[in-house]
Parts: sequence; C-alpha cells; structure tokens
Amino acid sequence: MVLALILATIATVGVFLYSRGVKEDALAGGDVQEVIVSKVDIPANSDLNQFIADEQFALQQVPADSVVQDAITDISQLEDRRNGDFIVAGEQIPLSRVAGGEIPGGQLGIPEGHQAITVELDAPAAIAGALAGGDNVTIYASFTDIEITLLQPDLAQAIRTAQTQQTLGSTQGQVEIPKFDATVVLVPEVEVLRVIRESQQTSSVPGEDTTTPEETIGGKVSVTLAFLPEEAQQFVFALDQGTVYLSLLPPDQAGVDLDTLTVAQIIFPEKQK
Repeated sequence: MVLALILATIATVGVFLYSRGVKEDALAGGDVQEVIVSKVDIPANSDLNQFIADEQFALQQVPADSVVQDAITDISQLEDRRNGDFIVAGEQIPLSRVAGGEIPGGQLGIPEGHQAITVELDAPAAIAGALAGGDNVTIYASFTDIEITLLQPDLAQAIRTAQTQQTLGSTQGQVEIPKFDATVVLVPEVEVLRVIRESQQTSSVPGEDTTTPEETIGGKVSVTLAFLPEEAQQFVFALDQGTVYLSLLPPDQAGVDLDTLTVAQIIFPEKQK
C-alpha cells in the first residue's frame, strides 16, 4: 500500500509538471490569449458589479488551445450582471455563466415601468436618515397660496375667470381671488432605492463618548426613489412649488391615500362632514 501511494504521488506530480511545461511552452511560443478570471470564489447569483468595484477580476494569459468556448475576455462583459453558477477563483468564465443574468433595473434595481429620482432633504423631512434601500415611504407635499379657481375641472375657463376677477378687483376693489394652503398625499407608496446620509459630528467634551446615531446623523439626506412616470412628474413639481416630506411605512404595510387637507378641516372638522 505504501508503494502504491508513492507511485500515485509520483504520477500526480508528473502530470502537474507536464501540464505546467505545456503551458509554459505555449506561453513562450506566443500562442496565448488573455481571459478574465476571478481572484476569489464568487457564490452563485452574486452582483458582479460589486466584485468589479473591488477589483476582484484580472486578466490572465492562457494557451490559445486551452481557452474555453465563449470565455469572458473583457471586464465590460460582466457589468450589470449576475452569475448563474458558482465561479471558482482562477478559472476561466464562459459567457454562459452570466448570459441571461442581467441585473433587473440596472445597478439601482429600478422596478419595471418606474424611473429613479434622487432628492436631497433636510434630515427631519427624511426620517432623520433612518431609511435603507427596500423601504417604502409615503410622500406628502404642502403648498401655499393656492388659487381656488384653479381647482375647477375646466382649467382654461378657470384661468379666464381668474383673469377677469383680477381685472375687476384692480378697477373696482371689490373682487379678490381666494387662496389657501393645503397638504396632500402626493404618492401613497414609493420604494426607496438608495440612501446617502450626511454625517454630522457634534461637539464633545474630552473623555466623553458622544457618537450615538442620533447625534451623528443630521444635515442633509439624499434619497433615491422609484416612481411611475406620472408620479415622478408630480414629485418634481412639488419639489419646485411646495415642501416635501417622507413618512416611513412599516414592513409589509401599504400606503394610504387621503383627501386634501386645508386649515378648514383642522379648525372646523365638524363642518366638513
């Protein structure tokens, strides 16, 4: 048995040396090709963008006759993709390992039919940054000095009426266009795609630990949200013309649409029923 083990070891070493010799001969002869290999083992269904960012792929020269079919030869072939099978460090990567593994929605994972918009808000308007990708929020918007005439269904007629009233008011001093403030549920439920918090270090007394999350999170919070096209349009308008707040929804809880709220509903709630 000892003799058999020795012979097996010698055979294994011989095969290894032969294979290395063939590879070195091929490399020396110039009949080689560059392929992309991974520096680390990559579990199946991994986001390859992260491994690219961490520089975990490298070019490697191999004998031309040893290149696997459709081997990956450029890092761009791995961008925005996932691997369908486990990738072993140092092995060639055939295109079939990543073909069909495109990341839905690109790097941000934007849901189908949606588009991403990033907004920078003060911390209180963005739940003090207590958000993460995958959360859902309700978006509220407040507007001031809304002309009530513009809420009529026929916008063109409303504008003409408003212009007539303004003319009468300026000449006779009797007509004034009523205005009011309002808060609306702009979008009941929106998915958060990405959050970037602005760290804000508070002043501290030497020797005291003042690095609690409540004290370090402040300033501005950048939130990337996924909107349907019409929601995106409304959101941009609200950002330009009003004030926007985010409200975090508990996991698996749907957002609720509400009627427009004005000061009348708050001061005289019983008259609104």
